[in-house]
Amino acid sequence: MIRQKNLSMKIFTKTLMALVATVAIASSAFAGGPMTNTNQSASFLRNPARGTSLDPDAVYFNPAGTVFMADGWHLGIGNQFAYQTRSTTSTFAPFAMGALNGGQATKEFKGSVFSPVIPSLHLTWKHNRWAVMFGMGVNGGGGTIEYDGGLASFERQFSVLPGAISQLGSSFGLSANQYSMDMMLKGSSMTLAFNLGAAYRFAEHFSVVAMVRYSTTSNGYEGHMKNIQTNPTCAALGLSGQMMPAATFFQQAGAALGALNPALAGAAAQYAAMTSDHILDVKQKGHSISPILAVAFNNGKWAASVKYEFKMATELEIESAEVSAKDPVINGIFPDGAKVENETPALLAVAASRQIGDVKISLGWNHYFDKAAKNSFTKNTMESSTVAAPVYNGQYAAIKGNTNEFLAGAEWQISDRWLVSAGAQRTQLNLNEAYYSDMNFSISSWSVALGFAFNITDAIRLNAGYMKTLYDEATSTGSYQNLPYVDVYKRTSDAFGIGLDFKFGKKN
Repeated sequence: MIRQKNLSMKIFTKTLMALVATVAIASSAFAGGPMTNTNQSASFLRNPARGTSLDPDAVYFNPAGTVFMADGWHLGIGNQFAYQTRSTTSTFAPFAMGALNGGQATKEFKGSVFSPVIPSLHLTWKHNRWAVMFGMGVNGGGGTIEYDGGLASFERQFSVLPGAISQLGSSFGLSANQYSMDMMLKGSSMTLAFNLGAAYRFAEHFSVVAMVRYSTTSNGYEGHMKNIQTNPTCAALGLSGQMMPAATFFQQAGAALGALNPALAGAAAQYAAMTSDHILDVKQKGHSISPILAVAFNNGKWAASVKYEFKMATELEIESAEVSAKDPVINGIFPDGAKVENETPALLAVAASRQIGDVKISLGWNHYFDKAAKNSFTKNTMESSTVAAPVYNGQYAAIKGNTNEFLAGAEWQISDRWLVSAGAQRTQLNLNEAYYSDMNFSISSWSVALGFAFNITDAIRLNAGYMKTLYDEATSTGSYQNLPYVDVYKRTSDAFGIGLDFKFGKKN
């Protein structure tokens, strides 16, 4: 007999929770912790160690240091283009029963992220000891990911249907050995942040800044689970092994067997509802306000900064389309009008640099307080795994510890007009091993950056950069319905950026 608790709402809970996890796709594709994007300018892609920058993007990276710019106006605008792939190669014995899987127990599930518009804008007015600034950028998200064939964790839920049916009917000749389905999931996310602040140089080489950040988040989830089919065989029920809708089978089986076993009839009705067509069309929106404090030091050759960004306590309200709000399964996961926590963790950023002739060497360290933020990473529903994870609010906690990021870069002013730069970044996540799944897979990585700046005129500079991110290898093992599986995760990420800096003031 089918285990009710294993083939009921849990199927769709896990399936739809996978889509919720795509909230962080873009931030993890570019730079930063699981929920935070620190890639805030085209110049970042040519040198990520920008904590002592005196270019227009100092509004984000070194806001206290803006008072060491030349008097006047400084404007930076830019856009980035990013492409990322995420794939899971999964081995699970029941996959061999997939009608389109060619009898293979190993299958690749691939999603792609393309972000053609990742804008940034930074504006500073500097006068004597004061600087007033405004900045806008994508603090999280910024992309759309689509899985045309679903995910391994989706298909696992339905690949056990033939075996479950055979178990159900073992006493009266009912069996099945194939399944098929049509599943698609798409998730998009965008958190725009607007920063406004003022800096003051209180001593010859020291300054402070106070800022306020307003952020607005908009997430969208689309998808469908349709045409879930299986091929039951049972002479007594007139079933000849042809593929048919699983929901229709459960309806017929419930009607035929209900008089003999009312409990079984009730279970069949529940399975029929679970395996019918479902359309997902849900949005989440919210905003938050948080402060930022920083100090800076600059004596011409040496520079340093310390910045603390407070937690962004965003609360998102769910807005379901009518087709999803009326679906008891989907509305049970995304209750229309409900609110969910989507906090971005606090960030401590420390940086230092040394000017040696025409070369500037920069170092940086970012520490993300991930454990103190409540979001889809700190509480996440997961499949059974071989490694136990601590529990947060009754669910598995993905975050084991805080994220650390180490940055280094060099810029060489080779002539009055040309500057070339390069850098590297190590992002070291601290996640529970049980966390790794195709639902959420942020992986520690190395990023390498290369680019140039060209002074078109004394007041206008072009920036261009490219960043390649290389991810660590990740594998997880676990079991579903007491059957083992092995998932191997791979990611790629490439980002290009171009921007213009404008200076309207005195020369340095």
